[in-house]
Amino acid sequence: MVNIIRTDGNLVVNVSVEVDLIKQGDYIVSYCPALELSSFGLTEDEAKEGFEGALHTFLQDTHEKGTLERVLLNLGWSLRKLPIVKYKPPVKKIRTKNRNSSFIRSFNESVAIPV
Repeated sequence: MVNIIRTDGNLVVNVSVEVDLIKQGDYIVSYCPALELSSFGLTEDEAKEGFEGALHTFLQDTHEKGTLERVLLNLGWSLRKLPIVKYKPPVKKIRTKNRNSSFIRSFNESVAIPV
């Protein structure tokens, strides 16, 4: 699923963010460090589906409130407006080991950011 928010003919910028799947107890957690956004499920598919819903809600809410750009910049994203609008996610942080969790794998999620 690609998360796209269309805004009355306005442009969108497509960005790919990395999402980690982490086993914590009986659950699989999907966590995106670039957005500090997570969800969970009993299976990898449930965790990915939950993340897509959380991502859609995050983008929709921040866009409607007019805070999306400010939130992204506060999370360490960079923004270039000329010659074309381009958002760049922050460099991924190094994972720290946690006794109660284990890293499974990462996947990329395509994000469409309204401009």
